[in-house]
Amino acid sequence: MESAQVLDEIRKDGRVDRDEAEELLRTLFADPGAARVRAEHELVPHHDPAVTSIGHQVVGIVLRDLGETDEALARLRTSLRCARRSGDPTRVADAMATLGGSLCTAGRMRAGLRYLDEAAATLDGVPLARVLVRRAYVQGYLQSRFEESAADLRRARGLFAGSGDEVWEARALNLHGLVAARLGDLESAAEAFAEYGGMSARLGDGDGVAIAHHNTGWLAAIRGDLPQALERYADAAGCYDDLCVTNVDLVLDQAAAYLSGGLAHDALAAVEAALVARPLQEREHADLLVAVAEAALAAGDWQRAVTAADEGSALMRAQSRPVRRLEADLLALTARERAGQPAAPLLRRVERVVAGLREADAPELPRALLLGAGLARQVRSLRAAGLAADWLAEATTYRRAPTSAVRALGWLAQAHLREGSGAPSDVLRACDLGLRALDEHQATLGSQELRAGSSGHGASLAELGTRTALASGDARRLLRWSERWRATALATASGSGAHDPRALADLAALRAQRRRVEEARAEGSPTDGLESRAARLEQQVRRRMLQARGSGVAARALDVGVLLDSLAEDDTVLVELTEIDGVLHALVAGRGRVRHLVVGDAAAGAAAVDFSLFAMRQAARGRRSQLDVAGARLERSLLGTALDGVGESRVVVSGTSALQGVPWGLLPSLAHRPVTSTPSARLWLRARAAAPAEDARRVMLVGPGLGSGGAEVPAVAAQDPDAEVLDGEAATVAAALAALDGASLAHVAAHGHFREDSPLFSALTLADGPLLVHDLQRLEHPPHRVVLSACESGVMAPVGDEELLGLAAALLSMGTAGVVSSLAEVDDAATVEVMVALHARLRSGGGLGDALLAARTVAAGDPVLAATAASFTVLGT
Repeated sequence: MESAQVLDEIRKDGRVDRDEAEELLRTLFADPGAARVRAEHELVPHHDPAVTSIGHQVVGIVLRDLGETDEALARLRTSLRCARRSGDPTRVADAMATLGGSLCTAGRMRAGLRYLDEAAATLDGVPLARVLVRRAYVQGYLQSRFEESAADLRRARGLFAGSGDEVWEARALNLHGLVAARLGDLESAAEAFAEYGGMSARLGDGDGVAIAHHNTGWLAAIRGDLPQALERYADAAGCYDDLCVTNVDLVLDQAAAYLSGGLAHDALAAVEAALVARPLQEREHADLLVAVAEAALAAGDWQRAVTAADEGSALMRAQSRPVRRLEADLLALTARERAGQPAAPLLRRVERVVAGLREADAPELPRALLLGAGLARQVRSLRAAGLAADWLAEATTYRRAPTSAVRALGWLAQAHLREGSGAPSDVLRACDLGLRALDEHQATLGSQELRAGSSGHGASLAELGTRTALASGDARRLLRWSERWRATALATASGSGAHDPRALADLAALRAQRRRVEEARAEGSPTDGLESRAARLEQQVRRRMLQARGSGVAARALDVGVLLDSLAEDDTVLVELTEIDGVLHALVAGRGRVRHLVVGDAAAGAAAVDFSLFAMRQAARGRRSQLDVAGARLERSLLGTALDGVGESRVVVSGTSALQGVPWGLLPSLAHRPVTSTPSARLWLRARAAAPAEDARRVMLVGPGLGSGGAEVPAVAAQDPDAEVLDGEAATVAAALAALDGASLAHVAAHGHFREDSPLFSALTLADGPLLVHDLQRLEHPPHRVVLSACESGVMAPVGDEELLGLAAALLSMGTAGVVSSLAEVDDAATVEVMVALHARLRSGGGLGDALLAARTVAAGDPVLAATAASFTVLGT
């Protein structure tokens, strides 16, 4: 209600009596702004000191929740003085309880609890119940004393029963849910939150409805159901937006959800924004700083993590919040360790943190134990060795924890404990079981972005397993472990988020907005407002997709025997590259065996790729280049002698996530044979087994604004009159999706835009706007093979741990067998010749590797043609 309207109501109603004042206090959270106005103008100046006390109490509570702590406490002290003048012990106790609870939230725990205890000792009935709820909040939420909190709540709920005070009964119910969850009774918590939400809706309490959504989401996060958590958090955020409220607790929980999905930069942005959104209570400020530290740590910003954690720790100490202070200290120590600070002084500090977290039975204890064990192993003393063994043994007890991330930590501890036992199989088994826990988590996620980001949680297990497999000297075992955590986001079945009608509407709105931006830009009109609207729509689409549920079916581990049998069917050799401690290794599988060789420095390989892409760009522009030098350097740096002895076999290369943008056709040993690439051997096997939904339907799409006008399409179509061609105004997103669905072959000549900041918003430009990766995920049957002829259409971004996102990767994940795409700038005229040769070979029955070989053969001898042909690569088969 607006302030002027409230004042009009006051003038109409006259002065309030004591009962009306009590009702305003009881229901103030339904509309805090209006309650504050009424209290200031009618209650505070009242002749009755009891009513005046209530007026100051209402204003103090509102100011407290706005973060204006000093003024709030001053008002609440005034409320207590007025209550004492009234001579009403019940009024005195209530004012005392509010002041006590507010002092606790401001970090003045000892004084606050003294007031709460004194108030509780002087009351009975419903007034006592209200004090008990306040004290239960402090004990549980601020002090982590959940047993004491639960005892106060049981007593309060008994006093509220049948009293008719549904407002405070609802508050007690919500707090009961929070405490029950902390005590491990998740079913009781779920029932409490559902009942609280229904009661809040009946009472018209919008804030309570928002809190119910929020806490249901928090409970889903505890259970490991990240999509439901994100959905409920979004519902809560919508409610708070309607109330024009920034709820810090919701921001903290959303950030934690983002982190569990590997979206560190999203988490950091959310908490950084909340720090400056409005004035903060001291408790809120401290909590947000700790959240900043955790997000910065996940994002690799060690200095920001240290600074925020140290500042948060200092505030927690001043607020008498020892457990939260220990959490902050753990984050600071972790960041210092990752920044390379000496282990010995850090170890001494970790001992204190471990002891404190153990005493509090805090959920962060396994992380602290693993950090301490790692530091102790670096110190190399008998005492440190003993600490490391003891802490790892304690951490292994978390192997049966209810959440996958904590179980994975327990198995990581088990693997480290077995490292020195001389039994690599025990280490590998522990690593595998830890990754299985994370497999289960990934399978619940429908969003490819979440699956890719969350893969980072398994990095330590995967690295330890791969390093152990390497030390065992067994090449087959090393290949299996090279594959164990590679491209799992692409190999796991997606959810149905893109089919949500709300997501479809959001995508349509985003497309229309993007088109308006382009039109305004072409006219020279301002675009800032339009782009802001498009960015908001994009975030809305993204939120919808993050809420998608997964299939629940985890990707299977590689069966090396099945792989070798499949490779033998058409004399193909797989070369899988893996990086271990900065060294590049090659695993060569084919002809019934697996060979391992050390290639060399991984950084040298990355530099060779950069040089080759530069050389191809120069050649495509008609400038002098060194394609032959670039190819030889690539082969030496990436494959070494891996292809020695493979004869004329076909070759499929599986690079690391950092080595996916490699022009393999430029390498001397690969230039004259069919060669394809794949993010993982498992995906190659799946692509090989794929079949088109329709045997012969071929589609050609031409987008607007191409320098060449899509000149290769009429040239190819002239030789393939049965192909369906969509160009000009007919090439809309809807028409393109209808044509692509189930096609045997799709050729797309359209501008591609790769979004490094958000790869799943990479797009192809069509007549009515962008066709996004999210749009493609709506297809019931992906096209069997796809040719993307525009410049740089095959760019992908490494994400998480050995994961990839981008247009080509998304198609492969959906079930497309193979994608031809460009890694660099290509010459328009040369592209026509390359594409004509490629399609001619496809029509004669060859695969994509054969087709690209035919294009390279036609291009031989002409530098521009050769660079253009080498710029195209095959992902899949």
